[in-house]
Amino acid sequence: MNTSDINKLSIIDFLSSIGYFPERKHNGYWLYKSFINPQQQTGSLKISSNNLWVDYSDNNRGGTLIDLILLIYPGLSVSDIVRNFNQGVFSFHQLTTASNNCEESASEPFTLLKEDMITNHESLCQYLVAERGIDIKIAMRYLKAYQYRVKGKTYWNLGIRNHLGGYNLFSKGFKCATQQGVTLFTNSKVQSRIYFEGILDFLSFLMIYPDQENCNDYCILNSVNNLKKTLEVHPLKQSSIAFFDRDKAGDRATDLLRAEALNQKSKFYDYRTTFQGKDLNDYLLGNY
Repeated sequence: MNTSDINKLSIIDFLSSIGYFPERKHNGYWLYKSFINPQQQTGSLKISSNNLWVDYSDNNRGGTLIDLILLIYPGLSVSDIVRNFNQGVFSFHQLTTASNNCEESASEPFTLLKEDMITNHESLCQYLVAERGIDIKIAMRYLKAYQYRVKGKTYWNLGIRNHLGGYNLFSKGFKCATQQGVTLFTNSKVQSRIYFEGILDFLSFLMIYPDQENCNDYCILNSVNNLKKTLEVHPLKQSSIAFFDRDKAGDRATDLLRAEALNQKSKFYDYRTTFQGKDLNDYLLGNY
C-alpha cells in the first residue's frame, strides 16, 4: 500500500476506526469537531463525499486522508503512516486532549509495568459507566487496567490482551494497539461464535443480552483488518454470528465472514438488523 492507496481509503471509516465520530451528518458531507480546536461547541471540520476534508476553524486548512493523519498525529511522517498501514498497526494514538497525552511514534518502546483490576481506577470506571453505559461488574470480568511506559512517561488505560501477545488499550479519547491481534473469549461445549469489531461492542452485547454470556464463544477483532487472518487460523464454529458496525467497513467484514461461513458450511447470521445506530454501544446508549 502506497500513499495513493491510503488516500483512497474512506476518511469517515478511518476516523470511526480510531473512535472519532461526526457531530452532524448532512447530505453529502459530515461535520466533526476540530482536532486543532477540540473545545469548540460545534463541528468545523467538514468531510465531503469526494473524500477530502477542510477545517473552517483553521484558516480552511484541508486535504487528503494522509494530510489529516499528519494533523492528528504530528509525531508521524508520511513514511511512518505508510509503514503503519502496511503493518496493520498504528502507534500510541491520542485523539483528544486527554490527560495521558500519548502521541508517540511506532518506533518508541512500549514497556508494560503493571496489570490491575479496573475497580482500583475510579476515572476509568467512570468513563465506562457514565459515557459507555457498561456495568462495572460485567466489565471487570473481561477488562484490565494496564500501566505502561512510553518515551519515559507512564500511563494507565483500560485494555485487553490479544492472541499475539499485544495489548489493545483505550480510555476516553484514546485508542491504540501495541500489536494488532484478536481476542477470544471461550465457553465450553458451545457451537456458536459471535464476532465483534471492538471490546465495547462485546460489553454492550452483554448489557443487552446478559443471559447469553456463557452460551457462545466470542471473537473481538480489535480491528476489522484482523478478520481475514483470524479466519485463516481459527476454524468457524457450527454457527457464526456477526455484530459488526453499520458502515462500509462493517459491510466488508460481514461479506467476508458470510463467504467463509459458506465455504466452511457454518450457519451464518448477520445481526446488524437487530439494532439501530452505528454500533451496539450506540444502540445501548440510545444514540440513533
